[in-house]
Amino acid sequence: MGDNLAELVLQSPYPQDDCAGHELWAVTGYISRTTILSALYQADFTPGRRSKEGGHWGEMSKFTPTSTTPKIHLLIGMARDGAVSITTHEILKGWVKASRGYLDIRYPDPRVSPLVHTKLYAWAQNGSFDIAYAGSANLSTDGLNIGRDPSECQQENILVPVSVEYAENYIDTLFGASLSCTDPVVDSLFTFPEAPADVLANKSLPPVPPLPEPETEREERLKDFSSIKLYLYSHAGKGSSYNCGSGINWGLRDIRANKDEAYFAVPANIGRSNFFPVKNTPIVVHCDDGEDLIMRVASGSDRCGKDMSTIPNSELGSYIRKRMGLDEGTKVGIRELLDYGRTYVTISRTSEGNYYLDFSPEAAEPDEFAMQTPEILNEFSHEDD
Repeated sequence: MGDNLAELVLQSPYPQDDCAGHELWAVTGYISRTTILSALYQADFTPGRRSKEGGHWGEMSKFTPTSTTPKIHLLIGMARDGAVSITTHEILKGWVKASRGYLDIRYPDPRVSPLVHTKLYAWAQNGSFDIAYAGSANLSTDGLNIGRDPSECQQENILVPVSVEYAENYIDTLFGASLSCTDPVVDSLFTFPEAPADVLANKSLPPVPPLPEPETEREERLKDFSSIKLYLYSHAGKGSSYNCGSGINWGLRDIRANKDEAYFAVPANIGRSNFFPVKNTPIVVHCDDGEDLIMRVASGSDRCGKDMSTIPNSELGSYIRKRMGLDEGTKVGIRELLDYGRTYVTISRTSEGNYYLDFSPEAAEPDEFAMQTPEILNEFSHEDD
């Protein structure tokens, strides 16, 4: 069973009118946080801007279970071997505490348990296990092929039915030798890295040689990129700062409620490629300063979309302006970007379908195009006067 793995294991097998007491038990080596939320919300992986409770997707402080919300018991087997960063650990602790008992996230206890690389998913109702699958698929975006059709998968994985008796006994053994992520002893037993192992590995990889130019639409979609640059100003024509209502300055229109609403423009060749999953699929983006953002690409006719932003999109503008040392709602132009020392973000994809964003001035390459834009050249002409 290599297709529709997310639907197979994350969607409750019980009818909506008879699913009281249903629980998902999952053992995985690595995770994407968005897959946990998809199972908890029983979502179709394309969340709206706002939940019924008034918070945005992933804002667990406003989580309210419904009649169809399952309890989720999750063991992250490689937690102490780089699967969980310090930021992710703190976020998971917050989720568990805010979940009203619906999230139970655990790590193998290093005093009594080895690392666990098993991938096992089982559904139970009122304490009775009814269905179980095991195989190679991690609880991650790429592990379960979320947001991509089978021909575009980044990983080839399989999950097959296994004995529910075996699954229950195995789960009992592993969970009995584990610690809740909220247990205070975890912080003394574990040393969490600044970013997950797949992100750190990606940061150290050498650039991939460019691929031949694609000849067909399918080849264009399958074309892969080691990383991409998304500029925070317009490259159209001779280049210019984004006006109010576009790009990083999207929220500065009079009709926008939040002045920090923003997006990154995604070039068409990237939107047609396989770099991102299909539009509106939530992804976790780890940033060079240790922050984590939940983002998605939306809008437009290309498969991945043309605008990349956070959920909600005001978080992106707030984050970028904070990095640049600017007040909230400040217009960001080429001059501000040059003064900061970087005019673009670099985004890399990791092995589990997570992403890494670099906006550090120290790692930036000179942007000669920005220096030659009319508005910057005009500054120098005024100085001569």
